Amino acid sequence: MADDFLSRVQQSDTRLGNLKFKLPSVKRDSRIFGAFFQAPIKKLRKLIRSKSIQPTQFFPGIGFIAIYVYEHRDTDIGPYNEFSVVIPLYSPRFAKIPVYNFLKMMASNENHNFLLHRAANSETAVRILKEHFLFPDFQASIEFTESNDWKTCEVKEDGELICRLRGRKIPTQGGGMSKYFISTPQHHQPQVVDINRIQMATTRKPSDAELTLSSTHPIAVEISDTLKSVKPRFYGYAPKTQWAAYGPEVSR
Repeated sequence: MADDFLSRVQQSDTRLGNLKFKLPSVKRDSRIFGAFFQAPIKKLRKLIRSKSIQPTQFFPGIGFIAIYVYEHRDTDIGPYNEFSVVIPLYSPRFAKIPVYNFLKMMASNENHNFLLHRAANSETAVRILKEHFLFPDFQASIEFTESNDWKTCEVKEDGELICRLRGRKIPTQGGGMSKYFISTPQHHQPQVVDINRIQMATTRKPSDAELTLSSTHPIAVEISDTLKSVKPRFYGYAPKTQWAAYGPEVSR
């Protein structure tokens, strides 16, 4: 299945000035974990700042902020790590009814996200993602450690902690294909990302993830001011995935 996914992705060469890279951008081996945290819809709308982009409601008046961390071990530009803060959105394919829309998206293996913040520990990755994909990227230190059944990711900018996310290495199974549609502050038209979830698992146990936020970094303060609680509603762990990110040339 992994080989089939990669064989279907047809890449071409492109460039940013003197920087050559390929599209779609391919990650051949990536680890991901992340968690969903509840937040009031009114506060999420203020972060999005667009009436045309609507955050999904899991309960009436309640949506999510999701925090993900990524270890990209094999990519076109070499290994690097990433961190992202996203706001899940309503799918335009289903009625915009709280709970219903979110569950229909999950059943259809599609995700619609507003990418609020994204960081990478690679200068090359930041340049490509910021200048070509129009992602809100910045460079940061993103370090992973493991202890027993837990993984920990610590994200810092210029030595200042943004957050620390811990996730349990829960048992996984095959997750199949999933399609992501990503809107950004600079590019509202969704960009397409296909993900082959070779190994993955999700849980609703709050004890499977822990989030620590800085009390001073602007991104951490923004998240803290928005969330109802740092207690996760959902947690996802995917130690084996593959990606194809098509960029703004290919939208929904």
